[in-house]
Amino acid sequence: MKPISFALLGYGRVAPTHLDALLALVPEATLAAVCDTDPGALEQARQDLDARHVPPVTPHASLDALLADPAVDVVSVCTPSGLHPEHGIAAAKAGKHVLVEKPMGVTLPAAEALVRACADNGVHLFPVYQNRLNTTLQLLKAAIEKGRFGKIYAINSTVIWRREQSYYDSAAWRGTRAMDGGAFMNQGIHFLDAMRFIGGEITDVQSTFATLGRTIECEDTGSALFRFKSGALGNLFVTMLGMNDREGSLTVIGEKGQVKIGGTAMNTIEEWTFAAPDPEQDALARDADYHTASVYGNGHKAFYRQVLDTLRAGTPPAAAGPELDSLKILLRMYDKDLTKQG
Repeated sequence: MKPISFALLGYGRVAPTHLDALLALVPEATLAAVCDTDPGALEQARQDLDARHVPPVTPHASLDALLADPAVDVVSVCTPSGLHPEHGIAAAKAGKHVLVEKPMGVTLPAAEALVRACADNGVHLFPVYQNRLNTTLQLLKAAIEKGRFGKIYAINSTVIWRREQSYYDSAAWRGTRAMDGGAFMNQGIHFLDAMRFIGGEITDVQSTFATLGRTIECEDTGSALFRFKSGALGNLFVTMLGMNDREGSLTVIGEKGQVKIGGTAMNTIEEWTFAAPDPEQDALARDADYHTASVYGNGHKAFYRQVLDTLRAGTPPAAAGPELDSLKILLRMYDKDLTKQG
């Protein structure tokens, strides 16, 4: 079968993770092009491809040139967050499937416009929430579905990472509300989505955000409290001021079980305690950990596999509206920020 061809739009911090995920799927998938308006980024892409012994791909210095490239089936949007809707909409109108990094946009109207554009043009929209595909989270989800926790009381997530001032100064868009969105929008949204994946619908929210250690427009630290529809309480703490990328964890506390998934990207099972044993799941838990040197984890590979399988099957594009839910909750958190309420 003819391989499905991808293009990377934007070659910044997360792009090499997409590149590695794509290369793991050769020859079923191929990288046809890389696009960036920055010549330095295109040169970095060339060097990364050379280091991985990948045949040369077409470099494009403009979005128009990329979208006119007939060799491209899917555009992987890895540009600044505030540009995701604009770039995704342009790709959809050009008849390209759209794979877009989180968040889909930093405002709800823009993200909704992206969903509509993909639906109107009959192309797939694949928002990247790769942590759902972690072996650790998949096993935790299975334990919940089997009822091993009984009633769930609380779900907690803690994100202690470090982003130096130099990280924000490296590009004019970083740390801005319009293009970046802050620690919760740009980094914490993955953990909020994981909490929703595990705990279900969120109802009430309350939060507080602050800019404590970086000179940026939006928050570097924040905490949110919320209630799930089930009645369970949730707590999400995110900071970019840690001494290192120390923790990206998720803890579930129930009447019959307690589990903590830790590591820097929810990649290790630090606690797996249940009142009643389940030999099969408990054995899987002992081997569910995976090593990652990146805060992105290893989920992009499984995500691209899922994308490829969907396109190979010829499945009609499904409405991606539900993928907006994490963004909607996050925007409610910003709206309910206690520091803005006097």
